[in-house]
Amino acid sequence: MTQVPTARSVLSTAARALGKVDHWGTRGLTMLSQDEIEAMALALVLLGLPAIPPGAKAPEA
Repeated sequence: MTQVPTARSVLSTAARALGKVDHWGTRGLTMLSQDEIEAMALALVLLGLPAIPPGAKAPEA
């Protein structure tokens, strides 16, 4: 069974992924692992960003 990550570990992994992108730019995007991409998405959820399903209209700001 896969262990459920803590919020701290998700944010740490997301921050390291962001560091790659910040350091290497577009090249950094190609260097991200699937786990790092997932952590970045989970970080957005933890920060309260709502998901918008494909094809749905974005809510008014």
